[in-house]
Amino acid sequence: MPEHLELMFFKMWRRGGEAILLCVCYRPQWKSREPLLFLHANLDALMQQHSCKQVIVLGDMNQHLVTRTFNELLSDYGLTNHVDFPTHTSGSSLDPVLTDLPTSVVTCRPTGSVGSSDHLALLTIIKLAVDREEGISSTNCLWRQAD
Repeated sequence: MPEHLELMFFKMWRRGGEAILLCVCYRPQWKSREPLLFLHANLDALMQQHSCKQVIVLGDMNQHLVTRTFNELLSDYGLTNHVDFPTHTSGSSLDPVLTDLPTSVVTCRPTGSVGSSDHLALLTIIKLAVDREEGISSTNCLWRQAD
């Protein structure tokens, strides 16, 4: 990945060994569409390299300035933007949450301003089954209470 791109990738494991690739992206408004082009060209390879079946891409993308490239990423990868409300004080939505997970498991909502930022903070809840360890059965003998 080119060093000048502001992208971070995380692998999140699910039950059964499946994984989700999480990409956090910042595309400043004065930058080109290069971060989105990088994702478009490399997302399949990244998912395959890290054995991920699904993807979540989120961050401050200022996608209103690169609408065509943004929409191509959505359509080519079957992604849904779960943010359908303004995330900026101007009334624009600049902070998408894109995923190929079913819409029934993803919920996004604004939580308000944080500090001096002109963006609203987002709360995104993704309802995934959590692996639970099996309980261990044990016998505790209370020797002091025995005859």
